[in-house]
Amino acid sequence: MIAVNVAGLLHEAPGATRELRLRDHYAVLGPDLELAGPMDGVLRLQRTNRGVLVRGTVTAPLRRTCARCLEAYVEDVRVAINEEFLPSVDPHNGFPVAIEDGDPTQRIDDHHEIDFGPLLHDELSLTEPIHPLCRPDCPGLCVVCGASLSGGPHRHEADEPDPRLAPLARLLDQRQD
Repeated sequence: MIAVNVAGLLHEAPGATRELRLRDHYAVLGPDLELAGPMDGVLRLQRTNRGVLVRGTVTAPLRRTCARCLEAYVEDVRVAINEEFLPSVDPHNGFPVAIEDGDPTQRIDDHHEIDFGPLLHDELSLTEPIHPLCRPDCPGLCVVCGASLSGGPHRHEADEPDPRLAPLARLLDQRQD
């Protein structure tokens, strides 16, 4: 969980800023997104007339699985953050703020904290390629035995022809004789 208390920033005038540095920051962002190392980044929190605007960039090494050879590999990704958070509790009087149904805006919780975990999870998840590859020339897996072809081509001891092609194989044998 990456939570930051913004109570002091909410009491300041619009335009006030704070800087949040994520240096060697480890976090668990969910079971479907595995960090292979620490996140780094700089986020700028700016007070607006409605809430807090968060802008910045975050880099993180993500562990992916190659779609061809099924081996794990690490990819460094960089995401841009640009999100506004609105308070759920008025910072001056402590009364709950009315939230419209279907409002997609992120919220600052009742303790005046912004949890960046869900935001980072969503932004980093969007970097997942449709067809992740460990390298562009990944040879993949053998269609017969399922072994990795990264060590080079290999042969199988009993390379039986497809039974539907057996008559053609006999013709080839007769032609070679």
